[in-house]
Amino acid sequence: MTLQGRVAVVTGAGRGLGRDIALGLAEAGMHLALVARTGQQVRAVAEEATQAHGVRAFPAALDVRDAAAVQRLVAHVEQQVGPIDLLVNNAARIERQELPFWECDVEDAWDVVEVNLRGPMVVTRALLPAMVQRGRGHVVNVTSLARAAARTGTYTGYAVSKRALSALTASLAEPLAGTGVVAVDVLPGLVRTGLTGSMPVWADVPDDGWDDAAATVHVVLDVARGRYDDRSGDVLDAPALAAAREP
Repeated sequence: MTLQGRVAVVTGAGRGLGRDIALGLAEAGMHLALVARTGQQVRAVAEEATQAHGVRAFPAALDVRDAAAVQRLVAHVEQQVGPIDLLVNNAARIERQELPFWECDVEDAWDVVEVNLRGPMVVTRALLPAMVQRGRGHVVNVTSLARAAARTGTYTGYAVSKRALSALTASLAEPLAGTGVVAVDVLPGLVRTGLTGSMPVWADVPDDGWDDAAATVHVVLDVARGRYDDRSGDVLDAPALAAAREP
């Protein structure tokens, strides 16, 4: 299925994996609504997508937890560009310090949960009704095995939020069955980003120990094209799928 002229919303699109996904979708011809907290970064990505690939790209500096702001963005995109075919819930943050739960700032940990879980819930809730009504659409939740938490016993808010996000994906599978709308998790592996680069636990990872962001971009494109429509609610391991494609 061609993606030319279709519309995607990507959260956390100002840098890192979100930027890579956004530019990959633009290269495939998708128009974009790009969401991030930092306006300067997301505007730069939108400009790059437009200049390099000739698509329309709307930058939006907003907090994904703000339901009213998200609704306004959705209405604007649908009015200016058209129906939204793909949502990529990529926005995430992690605790400021690597500490066991009993030493952490619980407000900071809860803020992580809100960004990583409430945010996707808010954006997905805003987009699903129209997708279901049209009988088509794809929701990608960028999740995690929370390997840092498993290795260190820290980053509790991140681990809890990402596992809960996977539960959200799984809970959507049955009610979405037969609607033409598909929701999946995508595991990117250990991709070098500003977030992972800030974590002491990964400081000693060699260059060849990181997973390629291009694998995740490829899987997201395949989801948008309908390749995994029979796997709604499933977890798609991007590095494993990339390795399986290699000769």
